[in-house]
Amino acid sequence: MPEGVAICVLLSALVIGLMVGTLIGAVFLRAAVVLYNNLAGGASSPSSVPEPTFGKAMWISFAICVAQMVVGLFIGGVTGTEATAAGASAKGVDVALLISIPVSLLIQAAILSEKLPTTFARAILVTLCDLLIVLLVVGVLVVIAVLVFGVVLRGT
Repeated sequence: MPEGVAICVLLSALVIGLMVGTLIGAVFLRAAVVLYNNLAGGASSPSSVPEPTFGKAMWISFAICVAQMVVGLFIGGVTGTEATAAGASAKGVDVALLISIPVSLLIQAAILSEKLPTTFARAILVTLCDLLIVLLVVGVLVVIAVLVFGVVLRGT
């Protein structure tokens, strides 16, 4: 495959992944705001966070995704883990993960506090609700995949 075609394929995959990630992120963001508001005493509570429209949630999710990619590339460059996984040491990857996970959560909270009229502390709580929802959905999908593969492998 010529180099130009490979670059076009990779850029197309990046754009499609960013669009799908933005769509899914918007759904999770709206669910996180609803969960936070339920925990905070309802949508009419003085400590509630206004629920964004789906379009606004998509823009917020897009901004979070782009900011996290840029900062992740920077952290990878600083820690020296931007090379291929085979060339990166396990210690360098661990350091990059230890740095990038809390930084990503802070980036999300900062963007939420800016784009939604809320405080940074509430944005952190919405971010934690978002993380909880993502972990629950991914956990359910993993359990389903394990069960399906278990049934398929037992059948052969």
